[in-house]
Amino acid sequence: MTIDKEMQAAVHQWVSVLTGRKDWPGVLVECRRQGWGALQADKAICGKPPCLGGKSYSSGLGTHADGEIVVHSGKAMSRVRAVVGIDDNADTRVQATAIRLVFSVESEGRTIWKSPACRVGDAGVPVDVCLPHGTQSVILRTRSVTGSIHYAHADWADAAVEIGGREIRLGNAAMLSLPVPDPAPFSFRYGGRSSVELLPQWKHTVSSCKAGNGRILHQTTWRDPKTGIDCRMDMTEFKDFPAVEWVLHFRNTGRRDTPAIEDVQALDMVWPAAGDTSLYRSRGSPCTISDFELMREPIGAGATVRMAAGGGRSSNSWLPFFNLESGHKGVITAVGWSGQWGAEFARQGDGPVRMRAGMELMHLKLRPGEGIRTPRMLLVFWQKDRQAGHNLLRQLLLDQYVPRLDGKPIPGPFAVAHWGGMKSQHHFERLAMYRFEKLRYDYYWMDAGWYGPADSYSPDEFTGDWWKHVGNWTINPAAHPKGLLPLAKAIEKAGMKFLLWFEPERAISGTPWAAAHPDWFLGERGENKNLLLDLGNPQALKWITDYMVAFIKKNHVGLYRQDFNFNPLPYWRAADTKDRQGVTEIRHIEGLYKFWDALRQRCPGLIIDNCSSGGRRIDLETVSRSIPLWRSDWQCWPTNDPIGGQVHGMGLSYWVPLHGTGVWSSMPASAGDVYRVRSSFGAALMFAVAPYEHTPVKPDYPWEWHRKMMADYRRAQPFFRGDYYPLTGCTTAADQWAAYQMHRPDMGKGLVMVFRRHQSPYRSAQLRLHGLDPRRTYTLENADTGKRQRLSGRRLMENGLPVDIGEPHRSRLFFYG
Repeated sequence: MTIDKEMQAAVHQWVSVLTGRKDWPGVLVECRRQGWGALQADKAICGKPPCLGGKSYSSGLGTHADGEIVVHSGKAMSRVRAVVGIDDNADTRVQATAIRLVFSVESEGRTIWKSPACRVGDAGVPVDVCLPHGTQSVILRTRSVTGSIHYAHADWADAAVEIGGREIRLGNAAMLSLPVPDPAPFSFRYGGRSSVELLPQWKHTVSSCKAGNGRILHQTTWRDPKTGIDCRMDMTEFKDFPAVEWVLHFRNTGRRDTPAIEDVQALDMVWPAAGDTSLYRSRGSPCTISDFELMREPIGAGATVRMAAGGGRSSNSWLPFFNLESGHKGVITAVGWSGQWGAEFARQGDGPVRMRAGMELMHLKLRPGEGIRTPRMLLVFWQKDRQAGHNLLRQLLLDQYVPRLDGKPIPGPFAVAHWGGMKSQHHFERLAMYRFEKLRYDYYWMDAGWYGPADSYSPDEFTGDWWKHVGNWTINPAAHPKGLLPLAKAIEKAGMKFLLWFEPERAISGTPWAAAHPDWFLGERGENKNLLLDLGNPQALKWITDYMVAFIKKNHVGLYRQDFNFNPLPYWRAADTKDRQGVTEIRHIEGLYKFWDALRQRCPGLIIDNCSSGGRRIDLETVSRSIPLWRSDWQCWPTNDPIGGQVHGMGLSYWVPLHGTGVWSSMPASAGDVYRVRSSFGAALMFAVAPYEHTPVKPDYPWEWHRKMMADYRRAQPFFRGDYYPLTGCTTAADQWAAYQMHRPDMGKGLVMVFRRHQSPYRSAQLRLHGLDPRRTYTLENADTGKRQRLSGRRLMENGLPVDIGEPHRSRLFFYG
């Protein structure tokens, strides 16, 4: 993947203007709003030289009403000159006769010059305006006073500004290609008034510093002198990516409760749109065959798309990553909030799209000295190729966000899984079997059921009452009479690390810890009812952190698997008072991040698996601290339709590079099924060979096939960290093919995975590859037959890779390099 230097420079200019750094040379021209088309330099909107009243001009700006052009300067401007009016051309002479346009020059919220109403054919109106001392930003506005903007071509002919006695023609100035929000890329209401009105009146400071790893941190603070509230935006600019992120903080520095803060939109911006505009998004993970399916939502004139997390888990209903495309440009938005976010994309007529995202509900007063944070927002800007935008996001996450070990992004774990309630002696037998069969996994996975009192022993997840003891994290003596440490040491001796399941945020009413500390838990008490550990309670947070750190260290846990099997939103909202709506959720989410950060800091080398009922809490913040090893609970049933694994992997890979799932390889429906195993390939993978006491491996199990699947996966695994190219649609249709390419540009290698589904009547396809060097010849190897062929990069990208699959429910895996 090649970084778009042009877009990178545009993002730098965008941040510079937004933060008021003024560190760019010369003048920047920004088209903040335009009724149709794109702003033209030294041309009218029709593409010809500006013409007013029959007179042509050689320079200027051509726009379309209603329009707003902002001129930014690194130095103070003293004067604006131009000639304005409706462009005189064959179309406007016929179509715009009833239109009247008014032109104005504005600075610091004041109109300092205004034209009379202009008609087509009128002579140009001269503009010669002295600007207030120190002006570094001026608005050139055009609006219709007759309502209609049909063919409202508007010219700012010979437009220029004067700086230090030197005239700079705006047609020659650099065009700012990204819209700069004014006054900020977020919004809120405070004491019933809009931040758009308030922020320009508050004291405003900006500071910038290098933050390491190619990051620059810009901290902007606004303070209300009346109430003492601070609004601080921590914005990060990336040296090597056309992207920017920010987090918004509020703090009460006064002596009294603040007025109500509400409708906080951590993102509130307008994105220019013209013609066909679409929003690409993926479903969440509610345990269906279509989890994470990529969907395209056209946004026509006046259309609005709204969505929310669902129940307080961030990817329960929708994945909080979105790609807005209009023309040949777009922006990807990623939300970092592991609770109940909400988002809206609303098109204003047939013009721009207003993008808004934040907590779904916040209406609260801050007490003296109290502070809160809001969702983290990430924008990745792209042009020309939408899939290149997705790959920009993937590489940005790998380079700047995902957890690291020894300075590198964490590897995707390759694990073998078992039920935690299975007795220790059977775990030792499994280890011996893997050693005998020469199966080399990274992690030995122990799932739920290992805890609770002796009389609660559950041999598998479908029998027993293991679920009643969630929240009692004492090792079950019936299953593990000597504890877990002997098993952990045996796992290490076998060359693996220990992966262990927990669910610390949930407790069943009546379990010992919930009974001993009722003030630490939210929810209604009653038989078998779920309670929520309040991570916003400092005592509860400290206790669970200290306990978990000690448990992890004592039992040599290398990968901590945190599940979360219920929706917390009703618990949070029930705990809020009328003037503190949202605060319980905020404190819980802040506590979750502190908890995970403490585990990683105090347990060096620890990896966190973020499960949450299978992929229901995937967002920018959790991706930064964990990896979703079990992206959907669809895989919980051994007989699941493998199309689900294909769709889940293809849909999630648009947005997140590191994720995994599992395959029940020893079940009758799975043993020897190459298609099923490959349907689960990803950056991480789990095999369930003999997960329960009552499911020993049968004597005729195809071990040679199993070793081949492991070898293929080991070979494929590094490529899932590369660029992702879907070669077919991301659909659940059983009569279609599914195919994708993973490409490592740093290695010049990759893989192609192809599936012919069980109802597909087609036996062959030509699949055009991407990202290759057209001048290079590549060697492609069929992983099933070992057969090799040599094809040029140009042929593979233009004509495609020929693939023949003679039977349904079959796959092909090709490696190339």
